[in-house]
Amino acid sequence: MEGAYRDKYSFIGEWYDNQASLIRKFNIFYYPTDNTIEMFDLKNRKTFLRRVKVNGVTLDNFYIGSTLLILGRMVKIIDFACEDTKSKLHKDLEITFVMLKPLPTNIAGKVVTYFYEQGLKITKMKKSRLTSEDIGFIYRKQLTDPTYPFLVEHLIGQLVYGLELVGKDAVETCVKLLGDKDPSKAEPGTIRSLYGTDPVRNCAHASSDLESAAENIEYFFPPPPMTSIRLRLTATLSNCTLCIVKPHAIREGKLGAAMEAIDEGGFDITAFNMFIVENINAAEFYEVYKGIVQEYKGMVEELASGPCVAMEIVAKNKNVNTAVEFRKLVGPSDPEIARLLRPHTLRAKLGKTKVQNAIHCSDLAEDGLLEVEYFFKILEL
Repeated sequence: MEGAYRDKYSFIGEWYDNQASLIRKFNIFYYPTDNTIEMFDLKNRKTFLRRVKVNGVTLDNFYIGSTLLILGRMVKIIDFACEDTKSKLHKDLEITFVMLKPLPTNIAGKVVTYFYEQGLKITKMKKSRLTSEDIGFIYRKQLTDPTYPFLVEHLIGQLVYGLELVGKDAVETCVKLLGDKDPSKAEPGTIRSLYGTDPVRNCAHASSDLESAAENIEYFFPPPPMTSIRLRLTATLSNCTLCIVKPHAIREGKLGAAMEAIDEGGFDITAFNMFIVENINAAEFYEVYKGIVQEYKGMVEELASGPCVAMEIVAKNKNVNTAVEFRKLVGPSDPEIARLLRPHTLRAKLGKTKVQNAIHCSDLAEDGLLEVEYFFKILEL
């Protein structure tokens, strides 16, 4: 056990204490041998959290700018606490921001998969509608560019996806993956060459440096006091149902494929947000299955095991019941059965087991709206 205690990584973290209205700083120690965490209060000079295992938190979650859910507290990693940790971890691991401009959902899904295949991890992602103020901030370095008025015209009032991406040399990598701003000049195989049409409708915007990336992320994903004011979520709460892409599917890079299949299956994604669900909320959300479904405990643990993506789904055909029709597209809860009986369903294509079946959807038509409200009105707070 001595080696287990000696082998650790040290970080500086911040947590905003709502009750005291102040920011608390901690030394956060991560022990890779058993995935446990310990926290030390820097101001009071005492242990705040004794060594404990936190579901869904691994070494991959620790990088400058990341946010971790540690026993109900959203802790932001702001620095390394020692040179040893800094030297052990990748010095070239960066965080960057990308905004996907108005695109068909299936194309957005292809771009998401492309990022994953190039070694970039999506750590935050949401869909929002842009105002002129939002456009001015994101394109603040291009206000005098001749294309700026056309960008405003193209983007104002439109739905876009914002992404926080982490990976090796992420800023430079994203710029290269997108290609030249003019798709006709972009290198073959780059995102803009594949899906862009002109310098305005060129699929995506990426931060050009680390400083602007951090500023864009802070702006697009504001802290709780600002979530109801700036770049709000876009749930319609009308003839809708809930879809959750589960944590294991996010880790396995299946989010893009799910987006493509949903679009091609006849549905729109009208709201979209990446959540970290606490164990207590996962248990509450799945409470209807307690004592009825044998896999209840595993379902709760899976939903709380890491980031998931919640989507509000609306059928493109306005004359059908969205919840009923989407349930057909998702398929049986057991992926093995789905592959035998309904091989074209989402769970047949993306699922592994009854617990890790990739997708949750509302089982009953009357539950669709309630579940959307739970994620997009209650958990957002």
